[in-house]
Amino acid sequence: MSACEISAEQALAFLAPGFAESLTAAERFVLPWMHDLSLRPRQRWPEFAWRSIGYTAGRGWGKSHGVACNVNADVESGRAESVALMGPTLDRVAEVQIDFLIATSPPWFRAERYNDTVRWPNGVVAEVFTPEEPERPRSGNFDLAWLCEIVGWAPSTRLQAIKNITTATRLGPRARYVYDTTSQGRNDAIEFLDAKHVEDPTRHLLVNGTTFDNPLLSETYLRDVCTTYTGQALLEELLGLRFAAAEGALFSQTTIDRLRVAKAPPAELDLVAVDPALSARTTADEVGIIRGRRGRGHCYVTHDLSGHHAPEDWSRIVVDQCVDGAAGVVIERNHAGDLARHAIISEARTRGLGVVLLEKAEPWPERRAGVIFVRDVHATQSKGTRAVGPAAETSHGRVHMVGTHAQLERELTTFVPGERVKSPNRYDAHNYLVAELAGLMSAEAPDARADVRASAEAAAEVSRRAARANTPAEIARLLGGRGGSRGFGL
Repeated sequence: MSACEISAEQALAFLAPGFAESLTAAERFVLPWMHDLSLRPRQRWPEFAWRSIGYTAGRGWGKSHGVACNVNADVESGRAESVALMGPTLDRVAEVQIDFLIATSPPWFRAERYNDTVRWPNGVVAEVFTPEEPERPRSGNFDLAWLCEIVGWAPSTRLQAIKNITTATRLGPRARYVYDTTSQGRNDAIEFLDAKHVEDPTRHLLVNGTTFDNPLLSETYLRDVCTTYTGQALLEELLGLRFAAAEGALFSQTTIDRLRVAKAPPAELDLVAVDPALSARTTADEVGIIRGRRGRGHCYVTHDLSGHHAPEDWSRIVVDQCVDGAAGVVIERNHAGDLARHAIISEARTRGLGVVLLEKAEPWPERRAGVIFVRDVHATQSKGTRAVGPAAETSHGRVHMVGTHAQLERELTTFVPGERVKSPNRYDAHNYLVAELAGLMSAEAPDARADVRASAEAAAEVSRRAARANTPAEIARLLGGRGGSRGFGL
């Protein structure tokens, strides 16, 4: 933590420990609501004219708290008279934006809930929007907009929603908007806002920060979040770093977004793919658990249930999915060997379910109540090689994400074959699933031995006849050329 991340209030507590006791009762009452003292410098909005501020910081940095304090101050002072709130869903607007606005408003200017939004004592009422209806803000006129948790906005509508709400924030000479987000891979809405900052960084401000910038977070909390996130997720969720789709990755976020659907068609085949890990420790690899279905000749990824799971936990999750409608499970056995299959068999038996093991090229049977079909897969190729088929199916428009699976999509678009990085088990489970659903694993190469023999015999016969010919024209005729010697350039 740097010195610039200490608030004036925290500095006073260190430099003048008796400061609070020197205040009158009225001053002590007001002190908690003096946000110029309690907010850290980068949480406070600058006094000069600006158009936007983007907070792209780690969890716990204080994004929502800081924005809410500033919004309340602007409404109380009269600088903001027409306020817009936009979050991923109406529930998130209520749980984050409205709750923080009420909690940080001072007792003498207390905000209150009002018809699913928030109202201040001077009559200002915030208008609420979500990216689920991206066209609604078009007719609005606002002088202040707060755009919350952009990382959670629906990919299919988020960019249009951003454009509409920022365009509608146009009332008065100081119309401005603020947004906050963490990162989970490439995001076109965040890229749109970033471009504004690059174009004019003095009017479109960008504030980056980490979880560790907030001195009020307890050591227990910090230890907990540091074990919750690993790899790239830790860099994004805690350090606030952002990663675009990596050059060399086989999957494109643009393609994934274009093919995304809200609902899958009826299942012709519904499967779960599992890439087990050897340990449930948070420092170990995750267990990749991806469910999807084939319908109308396309593949649909419906669930990402991956995480740090002990065998008894992930086997329960897998069996739950089969009870829910999946016909069976494909399991990578490279690391866990027979243990992975045994975990599923044990859980199935506990519930009175049967398990049928399938051979490598055996077709998947139709789902049978009370039975789980299981196929073991032993990977002999690298992750990159195994991903080529599923990536090709995706590029040809035959693989669809049902809804958003941010962590899975991040692995797909940032893993570069050949680079030495932590094993992406969601990535592997996804590719096994798509390969099975698309029939890539069971498709047999045609037996060309008979064709090879026939071709060799035909070639030998042509050679024998050509040896008896005396002229180029005769050779051309015997070899099947048309139009005399011109067919062979003779």
